[in-house]
Amino acid sequence: MPATPEATPSLPRYPEAYFNHKILVGKVLDFDFCNNEGFPIVEWLSAQGLEPLFSINLPSYPELIKEFYVHILATSRVDLTIKVKNSEIAFDVPTLANILGIPREGPRGWNQRNWLINENFDKEECVKLLFGENADFMQRMYTRNLSLHHRFLHRAVCTHILPKAGGFDEVTHMEAYTMYHLITEKKINVPYLIINHMHAIHDQENARQGYNNIITKILQFF
Repeated sequence: MPATPEATPSLPRYPEAYFNHKILVGKVLDFDFCNNEGFPIVEWLSAQGLEPLFSINLPSYPELIKEFYVHILATSRVDLTIKVKNSEIAFDVPTLANILGIPREGPRGWNQRNWLINENFDKEECVKLLFGENADFMQRMYTRNLSLHHRFLHRAVCTHILPKAGGFDEVTHMEAYTMYHLITEKKINVPYLIINHMHAIHDQENARQGYNNIITKILQFF
């Protein structure tokens, strides 16, 4: 009798490189492609009403973006005031939500250094959801330990909601917090996260000046 062929381990249809570079070209998510292929990210984002955020396709103006961040004034974490071309622009969470066409529901929370303390958020549950039942929330989190679809979601979070220039191999506390809410469909206040992250970019030296398309949309609004 012929030898029984060895089982070939199943491989993902699309390698990680495709997820990282093809579907997010120009930082616009190809919803039609993802929906046709049954990628769960469509359901996760749609449940939060975030399709408009991932569909912004506007030109970016490097000098205006630089001026935007340089001239952020010290304000509270729920609003932001800047000076661009000698004009003062101020907006808060409701205004930004209106500009972007996305909801502003959900609890407000922000902590760049540690896990966010929130009565509606359990860090252990979050880590187990993302990394498995045996994961330890005290350890550092890496994308190599995420499932393929969760890695794709992480890249989307890091390009649209909490943009960064590098370090995509590591998952920060705020990124995990955001992913947890998207996957479980618990409401999350994305405009609040964006305003806080803009403040954080302003406060850090050599930070990536993200939100290019969003800043263009903000300036067009005013």
